[in-house]
Amino acid sequence: MLSHRKILVSGIVQGVGFRPFCARLAERLGLAGSVRNTSGGVEIELTGEPEILDSFFQSLSAENPPASVITSAVVLENQPASDPGEKTFRILGSKKEEDQSVLIPPDLAVCDDCTAEMRDPSDRRYRYPFINCTNCGPRYTIIRDLPYDRPKTAMAPFPMCPSCSREYHDSSDRRFHAQPNACFDCGPSVWLTDSWGTVLCRGDEAVGKCSALLDEGRIIAVKGIGGFHIACTPFSDEVVARLRRRKGRKDKPFAVMASSIEEAERMAHIPASARELMLSPRKPIVLCCRRAEYPLSDLVAPGQKTVGILLPYSPLHHLILEEKKALIMTSANFSDEPIVSSNEKALSVLSGIADFFLLHDREIYMAIDDSVAAPLGRSYFLLRRARGYIPAPMALHADSPVIFGAGAEMKSSFCVSKGDLLFPGQYLGDMKQRETAVYYGRAMKHFLTLYELTPEYLVHDLHPQFLSTATALGNLPGFRGEKLAVQHHHAHLAACLLENGVRGPAIGAIFDGTGYGEDGTVWGGEFLVGDFSGFSRRGHFLPSRLPGGDASVAEPWRYGLSLLVETLGEETARQLGEKLWPGRKDMIPMILSVLRFSPVTTSCGRFFDGVAALLGLMERITFDGQAAMALEGIAEGGQLSAPFTVERREGRFILDWKPAVRWVADNVGTMRKEIIAGAVHTGLALGVAEICGCLAEETGIRDVALSGGVWQNRRLTATVRKLLGEKGLNSLLHRLVPPNDECVSVGQVAIGAERWKKK
Repeated sequence: MLSHRKILVSGIVQGVGFRPFCARLAERLGLAGSVRNTSGGVEIELTGEPEILDSFFQSLSAENPPASVITSAVVLENQPASDPGEKTFRILGSKKEEDQSVLIPPDLAVCDDCTAEMRDPSDRRYRYPFINCTNCGPRYTIIRDLPYDRPKTAMAPFPMCPSCSREYHDSSDRRFHAQPNACFDCGPSVWLTDSWGTVLCRGDEAVGKCSALLDEGRIIAVKGIGGFHIACTPFSDEVVARLRRRKGRKDKPFAVMASSIEEAERMAHIPASARELMLSPRKPIVLCCRRAEYPLSDLVAPGQKTVGILLPYSPLHHLILEEKKALIMTSANFSDEPIVSSNEKALSVLSGIADFFLLHDREIYMAIDDSVAAPLGRSYFLLRRARGYIPAPMALHADSPVIFGAGAEMKSSFCVSKGDLLFPGQYLGDMKQRETAVYYGRAMKHFLTLYELTPEYLVHDLHPQFLSTATALGNLPGFRGEKLAVQHHHAHLAACLLENGVRGPAIGAIFDGTGYGEDGTVWGGEFLVGDFSGFSRRGHFLPSRLPGGDASVAEPWRYGLSLLVETLGEETARQLGEKLWPGRKDMIPMILSVLRFSPVTTSCGRFFDGVAALLGLMERITFDGQAAMALEGIAEGGQLSAPFTVERREGRFILDWKPAVRWVADNVGTMRKEIIAGAVHTGLALGVAEICGCLAEETGIRDVALSGGVWQNRRLTATVRKLLGEKGLNSLLHRLVPPNDECVSVGQVAIGAERWKKK
């Protein structure tokens, strides 16, 4: 007897070729019925023999398209078929419903099939810079509304030609129901202009001219999938220096796009985890140790042993990089501001940087930057979560109302929950920049509108003046829901627990640059014990003074001087400071005179900055984390350890760095700074492991969460993880979200969900 079944599949199942997959599967099994996009996912109706229907259901998860993610597949109806009904299987028009629960797919790198067609002179899309299919191409950056259909994307102005339409309606074709499907006759086009916006040429001629200009050493702004890149050769010191002058980017490394994985391996040492990431549909920038013999300009990543490499992820990238080894491909923005995404703004604000512009007419509806990852052992972690990862969700520990996490201020991102899913937003930048606040608001509204969400709870940082909190409230006019302030490092701990599927309690070694503490001081080297419901501060770095507050962040020598005063006394610190930083001789007495009035901090990030200054690596930074990166970058050895001590004061463990600072001061000038840097890393790791071991003995807890921007330091992370393992402790690391402040919004929502559940 024939049966009729109705199935609802939820997850990332729109914009990834799921309906065509269902149609082909049904035709292969001889099943009649239909499939359609709905606001809740993909709805399938089938008529056939029960055992064949069972086979279809099993194949949904076993054979689903590679870019899809099924979170649930539920049989809504299962009953005898009174009437055989349709003899064929059809794809129906989309149905919008009251509840919006479908998941939006991230942007996907161009697939191998499309790349092969683009390079085939006999193919009608030969050298078409916007080739795509159901398995690849833009998604999140072009979606205006759901369900995911062409009229609701940036492809709406490009009606399909007869040839593309035939592909779109042919169930055997790879472009069956591919919404961005297009070709030369009906799709977006590309053109080249000078810095004044005068069109020089169009189409493939523009691509070829762009490539030739890059060979001549010109700097070109290239419009991509999520925004503009600035491209130039990475092999000429003169060209890279010119780009740095124009962009006002003195030291921060540039990303390099290699033409192939083979070229990337000639450029750098690529471990297996990095290779897998580079070749994945996400195509992030991956930090790898560069090879000294490769002719990359030292100005690409000044003072760094690593280089950020990515592979071409759009058809246009492939065309530009033909017959090239590599190009600098850096985001077209100014420091800590959002990436530029519109033609008009690019011509307006980038004309002082770029000599020429390669533009196209497909709108970027939601700008997004490149993601950045770093290998760690056999795995990796993210330093920036953006293209390729957004808006993929994470599992929440329980059903929740709509909770909005406002995030932090420096590396800002937001997060929103719905039911048992949590949606981290993209990397946004520094909220102190006006453009970033505008970008935050637009991205926030885009998320809430797409998912038709109205937050009932707003969870924000404890800091009373964080701009992320004010911006979130400013984009929720008339918000009447509950607000909850969460301590910064508790949010870090919660984010790490959530990502690792651990309910807690856990020990948290939460190390970063700055976080507002419950006592009003600047925290940043914290040992917590807690879970989603709360925490206790069980230890921290020895407190010290932060001369000038934020001025010490920009000028690490100030904090280096503070470390010397705490360790050696004011007079000895003054004398040594004048030797270490002779250009600051006139400022040192002034700093010393106000030191006792400066903010108190326990920051591990600032400690690394101060040590870098003591070693003469950096007196002033030009980008966030530069001094700490320099210290990690030169570190060698590992057998020698600088002496840190652990003390118990008033019920808390204190990690005392004064013996290490004294040791550094004694050895500067007589020992190689690379060995000193390595010894500081090793000594600190030993101190961290000792405190975590003591807390484990006291509490019986075996899980240790490592969260905060300091854990982007791979040397420290690897050493601490090894030492904790030797003590029988389990290290919880980030992978789905960065350990830096991007994860704060995730932790805020997790804490908010726990508080709501217990109300």
